[in-house]
Order: sequence, then structure tokens, then C-alpha cells
Amino acid sequence: MRTTKSQTKYWKHRKLDWKKEYFDTWNEPHRQFIMTVLGGFQWMSLMEIGVGGGANLAAITRHLKGKQIGGIDINEDAIDFCEKTFDNGMFKVCPADDIMMSDKSADVLLSDMTYIYVGPTKINNCLKELRRTARKEIVIHEYYIKNPFKRLWMYLKHGYFFYDYPKLLKKLDFYDIYVIKVPGGGDDLQRKHRYLIKAKPPQRY
Repeated sequence: MRTTKSQTKYWKHRKLDWKKEYFDTWNEPHRQFIMTVLGGFQWMSLMEIGVGGGANLAAITRHLKGKQIGGIDINEDAIDFCEKTFDNGMFKVCPADDIMMSDKSADVLLSDMTYIYVGPTKINNCLKELRRTARKEIVIHEYYIKNPFKRLWMYLKHGYFFYDYPKLLKKLDFYDIYVIKVPGGGDDLQRKHRYLIKAKPPQRY
């Protein structure tokens, strides 16, 4: 059974060709959809939670020029790759539930299939960190299911965590919450259950 602890250990020590397996996937359809959403409102700075090899940041540098970008990850090799790849980016090795950034330090906080590895005892702290660090918007691309029994079944079947993000975000005083189905691409699980959730963080909490 996959747990937050086992997933953290797995991703922290995973050895990959970050360019081939992550960076070079910058043109995948779901990343282009993320770019469309990000291009729909005004912002200057963005940090990605679970940045990996920076594929989303690569798409941003191509489609949304002139932005300040960066990211965090628990894998030191991934952060080292990003630091060598992106000029003037800000990158840190840290977990999603303890982001090493000051309050309201980036306009946008982005995640892309990061919280599918975060269990129920940790997810609230992760979302609180988004609330603390985001100035204008959060954009998260994650598995979303409303029904709690179906969420449990999907975890037992697939090993990933599914959440009712609008409900969790409302409890933390996020507002203007939009749920957008990600069209096409990916495997059957992704086609059915991945969504973009866009929301504004409270300015005070």
C-alpha cells in the first residue's frame, strides 16, 4: 500500500534522466492546457510545487515570456537540473507541506500531479502552504472526485490520493474556485479524473 512516507522516500531518492523523462515533455497536451489557463489572467511570478525536471516551466518560457519562475521539489537531482537549465529561476529542495518561501511571495502557485502522492493527514498542511505563499492564484492539476467512498476505492485500486479540492479549499477561505476538466490525452484514469482547479487565496488568514 502506498503511503505519503513511502512516496516521499521514493521520489526523494529517485534517479532519472530529468531532461529526457521530464523537461522534454514540455509540449504534452495537458501542459499546453495549463498554459492556456495561465495565459488567461495577469501575473508575473510563479512557483511550481513538485517541479521535477521543469517541463511546465519550459512551456511557460516558450509561451508566456518575461515571467519570473521557480519551483520546489524533494529530489535534489531535480532541483540541480532546474538550476542548471533555467536562467535566473529560484529553486529549493523542500517538501510541499513546508515551503521555504516567505508569505505571499509568488503571484501563482502551480502543482501538476503532486498531491496525488500526499495522504489525508498531510494534504491540509500542503494547501495551507499554498494559501500562505500565493499572492493571486493557485492552479493545481490533480485527481478530483467528490464522492468519499469512490475516492477510497480509487486509492485502494490505483494507489493515488483523490480529493474534493473545492471543499478543502473553501474550508481554508479560498474563493473564486473554478474546476476545469482537462481535455483528452493521458491514460484512461487521467482522462476521467484529472482536473485543473483554479482559486484565489485569502489575503489575510
